[in-house]
Amino acid sequence: MSADLTPARSQNARPPSAGLLAALFLLAALPRLVLALIYLDLPIGLDDMYQYDMLGRSLAAGHGYRWYSRADVAALRPYLDKWYKIDLPTAQVPLDGYPTTFRAPGYPAFLAAIYLAVGTAYRLQVVRLLQALLGAALAPLTALLASRVRLPGRSAMAAGAVVALYPILWIYPLGLGSENLFFLLSLATGLALLAAAGSDRPWHAASAGLLFGAAILTRGAFVVTLPFACLWLARRAGWRRAALTAGVSLAVVAPWCIRNSLVLGRPAFVETTVGYNLFVGYHPEGDGGFVTRIALMPVHLLDDQARDRWTTEQALGFIRADPGRAALLNLNRLAYFWGWETRELLYFYSNNAFGPLAPGVLFAAMALLILPWTIVALMAPFGLAVAADASGRRLSLAFVAGALLAYVPILTEPRFHLPLLPWLAPYAAFALLHPRDWLRPPPARRLAVVAAALFVLLLVLLWSWDGLRQLPRWETVFSTGGNELYLSY
Repeated sequence: MSADLTPARSQNARPPSAGLLAALFLLAALPRLVLALIYLDLPIGLDDMYQYDMLGRSLAAGHGYRWYSRADVAALRPYLDKWYKIDLPTAQVPLDGYPTTFRAPGYPAFLAAIYLAVGTAYRLQVVRLLQALLGAALAPLTALLASRVRLPGRSAMAAGAVVALYPILWIYPLGLGSENLFFLLSLATGLALLAAAGSDRPWHAASAGLLFGAAILTRGAFVVTLPFACLWLARRAGWRRAALTAGVSLAVVAPWCIRNSLVLGRPAFVETTVGYNLFVGYHPEGDGGFVTRIALMPVHLLDDQARDRWTTEQALGFIRADPGRAALLNLNRLAYFWGWETRELLYFYSNNAFGPLAPGVLFAAMALLILPWTIVALMAPFGLAVAADASGRRLSLAFVAGALLAYVPILTEPRFHLPLLPWLAPYAAFALLHPRDWLRPPPARRLAVVAAALFVLLLVLLWSWDGLRQLPRWETVFSTGGNELYLSY
């Protein structure tokens, strides 16, 4: 037990009962399943989704990790000709497609397992329903996490309810995206680390490594969190346990790195997206975030090695040409990382996914997306500042630091903060339920509360700037005919 854990708090920090955890799961499952059933037959709508589906089908068919088969290129030819500018004749495309290293294999392997089990005729419908259940599991696991970092029981249940009712998370099961698997794996990794820190059994540390490796194979950027987490574990359980966790996670990742290195003929990681993301993030006509028009520029290069080499060279040229601008783009990306998750609604609404909505209804939908994150982000710093368990606070901050360092220097979107929601919601709930703890903090925590207040001030400034930036786009979508603007993502 951490030295600064007060007896009063430790007595209240009991794990939620099985019945309460089941209630949280059902609360989270209901809206996700309802949406999945309403949009059960929704077609694939984004490049990422097409690519994940191609990879899943290729693995399930025994063709290996390939995409853009001849049949896929023929079916997508009008779209590819318009946006990708690919001049390669369909007859010259390999029958089974191109071996690729671009995307991490975890989520395509998940899809392939489903496709093998149920076939491909109704694959999207089954995936949506299963993803709704995976997303629902985040709510009880968040409550467990809150109890493991020794927050009071009411805070744990409130945090689980926040994740259960967080609107943007209801939407993710509808699409094919690695977030559906990564959210669960990253949260499970955190729980395994907490178990390893409190156990003398090596298999707990090994289990944390297995989950860490699986999460990295799903989203390669998660590797940046590994050293922070292992430093935390070394402090809690010793260097041997931390080395075991790190070693197992790297052993899980290594075979795919070897596979990618053989495909490319040079050392490679589990995915080769860094050059592409740097190109988008530092392009002179961009703003540090994802810009569809810029993101489409390199995709005419279907060969991974050629695309990675070209985008990396271009990105380094952008940085050398204007290093001052390159540095300032990090401020933009910081704003995007902590920003509101409105992009998905604007995209789908402007592409007539829901039909026309009255401005009042659309405004309410936007408010439902903005307010939950605003409350969590504003309150969590104060909860972190005064929470009694210093060890839990440090692990939470380790996950935050890993996410920031993985994305802010390269390319950032608001959705990249969503894996942190299970870590921040418990502390936000704690701050809301125990305001006296941070409004009148003990002397030992006053400096931390001041730091939290300064961070909150920074958030308000970043949101104000981001809101002004997005205001013209929002006004256009809110106007008559906004549902048929067909804006790019």
